[in-house]
Order: sequence, then C-alpha cells, then structure tokens
Amino acid sequence: MGVIDLEHFALDAHWRQILVAGVASWVAYKVSTNAYWLWRRSRSPLRDLPGPRAGWTLLFGHVRTMMQCTNNSVQEAWAGEYGSAFSFRSMLGGYQLITTDPRANTHILFASHIFQKPAISRRAISRFLGKGILFTEGEQHRDQRRILNPAFGFAHVRDMTDIFLDKGAQLRDIWLNKCVEAGGSVQIDAMEWMSKATLDAIGKAGFDYEFGTLNETGETNELALAFERIFRTDMKPHEQRRMLLNNAIPLLRWLAPSKRGRLVAASKKTMDTIGMKIVKEKKAAILAESEGHRIEKTTVGGKDLLSLLLQANLAADVEPHQRLSDEEVMDQLPTFLVAGHETTSNSTTWAMYDLATHPEAQARLREEVQQIGTDTPTLDMLNALPFLDNVVRETLRLHNVVAFVSREAVEDDIIPLGTPIVDRNGQTQTHIRVQKGDQVTIPIWLINRNKAIWGADADQFRPERWENPPPEAAGIPGIAPNLMSFIGGPRSCIGFRFALAEMKALLFHIIRGFEFKLAIEGNEIWSRTGVLMRPQLRSNNQIGLPVVLVPVA
Repeated sequence: MGVIDLEHFALDAHWRQILVAGVASWVAYKVSTNAYWLWRRSRSPLRDLPGPRAGWTLLFGHVRTMMQCTNNSVQEAWAGEYGSAFSFRSMLGGYQLITTDPRANTHILFASHIFQKPAISRRAISRFLGKGILFTEGEQHRDQRRILNPAFGFAHVRDMTDIFLDKGAQLRDIWLNKCVEAGGSVQIDAMEWMSKATLDAIGKAGFDYEFGTLNETGETNELALAFERIFRTDMKPHEQRRMLLNNAIPLLRWLAPSKRGRLVAASKKTMDTIGMKIVKEKKAAILAESEGHRIEKTTVGGKDLLSLLLQANLAADVEPHQRLSDEEVMDQLPTFLVAGHETTSNSTTWAMYDLATHPEAQARLREEVQQIGTDTPTLDMLNALPFLDNVVRETLRLHNVVAFVSREAVEDDIIPLGTPIVDRNGQTQTHIRVQKGDQVTIPIWLINRNKAIWGADADQFRPERWENPPPEAAGIPGIAPNLMSFIGGPRSCIGFRFALAEMKALLFHIIRGFEFKLAIEGNEIWSRTGVLMRPQLRSNNQIGLPVVLVPVA
C-alpha cells in the first residue's frame, strides 16, 4: 500500500512539475512578447519628428497632459511650436503623429485599409455603442455602409425635415410658456433643452420611437434614461484616465470594475433589450406588409431610418452574405442616437452661444428667417437662406463637437506631405514613415482653426467668411466642403446631411421666437479637452449653457 502511495505521489509531483513548467513558459512568452512590443513601439520612425519629449509617463504618455487642459490648448501650443507635423508619446510607450497637413490627412483618411481605428478606440465603441458602423472595419464596414447609405441620402433627409421642425416648434412653445409664467423673460439651460429636443427628434426620425422627453414635467422613459446615463454624464479627469486604462488593458475592467463601468454596462443592456424588441417588431411588420412578395428598398414600411435600413437589408437584390443580422441592425441604433442627438444638440447649443455673444449676427439671422412666410418651410427653403447656412458652417468650424479622431497603421506606410518639414536631426522631410502599430491623430479642432487657412481671426466667430471661403480651405479633405468637422474618405460621417438639416430647423424656430443673451459672462463657458467638446460652466464644471430668453414681439 505504501509503495502504491509513493507511486501516486511521484506521478502527482510529475504532473505538478509539468503544470508549473507550462505556466512558467506561458508567462515567459507573454513577458518577452510584450517587452518586444513595447521596445518596437519605442523605436518608431515617428520618434525623429519634432515634438514634446519631456513630461510623459509610460502608462499615459502625453495623453494625460492633453486631457488636463481646456479647449485643446496643449495641442494648439504644440502646433504653434512644432509646426504642421509632430509626434508625442502615446499610451504604453508609443509615438503618435499629429498633422494639419492637408495632403497627409487626405492620404490617411482615404487609405482606410491601412489606417483603421485603434484597438483601444474600438473597445470603447463596442462598450458604449455595440458593433455598429462606427466599430466595424474592412469588408464588414463596407457592407454596413452599403446598406445604410440610402437612408441618409438627401431625399430621405428632406422627408425628415418636418420632424425636425415639429420638435423645434415644440421646444419654442415650451420656452414661450416659461416666459409667460415668469412674466416676460426667463433663464433656461439651453443645453438641457436642446438635448431633449434632439433626442426626441432622432427617436422619431431614427426608428419612429417616442422618447417623450420634450415636456415641462421632466418625465422620461427607460430607454431615454439609459441613454442619458451613458452619454450625458460628464466624466471627470480621473474617470477619463480610468476609462483609457481599462480600454488599453481590458483585464483591469474585469479585475476592478468601476462604479461608472457597472452603470454603463447596465444601461447598455437596457438599450440592447429595448433596441432588439424595436428591430424585431419593425422587421415583422415589413415582412407582413410585403405578404410574401418581393421586397424593394422603398416599397414597404415606414420612412424612419430603421425602417429604411431594414427594407434595404431585406431587399431581394441584396446578396445573402451582405445582409446584416438582427444583432448588427440593432447595433446601429445607439449609433443613430449619438450621431443624431449628441453631436447636433451640442452644435446647436454652441450656435446659441455664438449668437448670444454676437447680437448683431443674431439680429441679422432673425431678419432673414422672418422673411419666410411659414412655420413649416421645406429643406430647400432652409437651404436657400444664405446667412443661416453661414452661421451653421461657422459654428461647426469653431465648435466641432468631435475634436479629433485617431487611426492606427495596420501595416508599414509612407505618408506624403504637402509642405516639407525639418525633423529632429535637421533633415528636410517630404514624407513621414510609419510602422505597423503607430497611431496618427486627425486634429479636427486644429485644422478648423488653422490660421494658415482661415487667417489671423480664425478663432473668432465670423459667419461672413463663408461668403468667400479662403482658397486654402478647398484642400481640407472633408465630406462637407471646406470643413473637417465630418472628416472625409470612406469613413466620413454618414449622417452629415441629417445634422445640417436638423440644426437649421431648430435654429429657424429659436431665432424666430426669441432674442437671447448669456445669463453669465462669456468667459465662464469652457470645454474640457476630450473627444467630445461640450459647453461647461467654470463655477461647477457642469455641462450647460444658461441663457435669458425674451419672446420676439
């Protein structure tokens, strides 16, 4: 018996040794590969470009410094010191390129097979928005874009203008009631109310869903509440850093989940559950309406974005392998919400800020829109108002909501420059070499305010500049002429026409209905540097724009 026990012990010890050796080998492999990865990142050819070298950490690089400033002031200072192309240290020891050179950015944006969203960005998008069109790459992205494109064409956006005008009229009436109750004028938070109006608008235009947030009682529904918890809560600097680390090192999110992380996960689950229910109901309705006949892209169903998407997806001329699954369709809904709500509410609020601080422009715009003899103009009528168009474009130039986008090279490449630069070694360079894994930043904010393009007054609100844009602006590779706000190339903003129409419709009713001014000093409004640039109050760092409304007689 003792001999048998000794044999078992020997066998157990043998397997333990194998297990320990296996684990040790795996750990050694991981350590060596990660060490090589970090070393290779540190040897990027981008290290030869001019740029800041002090003040970075291994975990955050210079990103922490960038995130601690206001209004992208660090990026602006770097551009002023180092010129049109420079590099800084990114997270985990790498180098990242920033360039305002139009030729370089054209190459980066249009070579989407080489420059793709970084893994850290895709992990964040997946957590917040799912695996919709903002997440996908390559053939999957092309398939989703092919199905989505018809829903965002000019004809369909024109059909949706009535929805935007209706929500603008609702907002106007609520504000008028508040003025009457207050005895003439009233102070409101324009950001809060614009958020309600645009959320209701994208709910109706996006998937024929009534959020019902545009009311005077403050009531909301479960889906709206889930969306607000994810996207309308301002993140403090330490929360931004925590999110960056979690996306860079996903294991951290599982080892030590944060309170905000749990809230996002629960809210996203709610959005997915309700979103899937909406998708299945609409899909069933389209199939029932077709009664077994061939489905064409526009012959059945509603005219909201989701119905148009489902119709296009079910159309007989779509190859089976190109069709989106119900899960892929559902993942587009959060993208609709963010693209049609978050960006437009911020942009329209910034337009109110600029018009409140430039009363002469506000008066000129009011005179123009009052020439329209109806409360329900067509999109063609709105587009025919030149100063309204100038105000919208100038707002989008000065206050582009998305300050920058990042891309990562999936293979070595050479980026051409329109204007040569001098590197750290004193050598003149007409191109920039990048290696696989290097990241590049398209600095939308810097490009839209570039004094070399827009002149010495590039930081000033001057809608008149759009009457004769500078020739240099024609080189900006944006899908909207002379603007980088919606970027360009195969991954340009699919909903840019939607955003322009909605902004014009909302401003049409606001300007016709009210004169307004800031309820605080203009320098009390600022933006925390980040991906989204929102108006905030210096006194408490809360997102908002307090204005005083006076009804137009």
